[in-house]
Amino acid sequence: MAVVTGVQYLVLEAVAASAWRDPPYDYVFNYISDLGVPGPRSDSGGRVLDSPLAAVMNTAFVVQGIGLLVVALVLAAHLHGLRRYLVVVFAVCHFLGNVLVALFHSTTPGAYHVVGAVLAIVGGNLLALTASTRRWLVVLPVLGLVSALLIGRVGAGVVDGLWERGSVYSITAWELVCGVLLLWQGSRCVERLGAWENPTRYEP
Repeated sequence: MAVVTGVQYLVLEAVAASAWRDPPYDYVFNYISDLGVPGPRSDSGGRVLDSPLAAVMNTAFVVQGIGLLVVALVLAAHLHGLRRYLVVVFAVCHFLGNVLVALFHSTTPGAYHVVGAVLAIVGGNLLALTASTRRWLVVLPVLGLVSALLIGRVGAGVVDGLWERGSVYSITAWELVCGVLLLWQGSRCVERLGAWENPTRYEP
């Protein structure tokens, strides 16, 4: 499920981006959520917004939220104590955030879209940080959270899309790596999720 969720997100994003040709969609300059803004053509912060396949991108947001929520619930069943509840809470935040981003695009009045983006990005990265099956996996969400802090601060209006992708792709990369590990090692990998509660059981 983790692999499917991550792959569908990247594929549907690429499909939506490929349909945006006037001007061409820029992965470094444009925000991901720009792909979810339907016509009529508008301008936001110097970015021309008019995604021909907005429905495709918004579908990807919702499926991402649902998919990671399901994965988190499965992982949480093998965790203990506070860590179990945190994984579920962060997964719910990520799910709600993606739904809000899909329902309220960036040109919609109100703060719903911004709140959704924060919930999706922060919730997803904290989930990955808390539920990592290997200690080295925490590198991905840490980089994601750092990237989120750089949005609008470093290279504002030029490379915002790059920083945003760093904060989102960290979640996607975690999904893919975690999914592959689970497929590769099966139940043994799931059982080792509790290694942080019992360090003597941990095997690198």
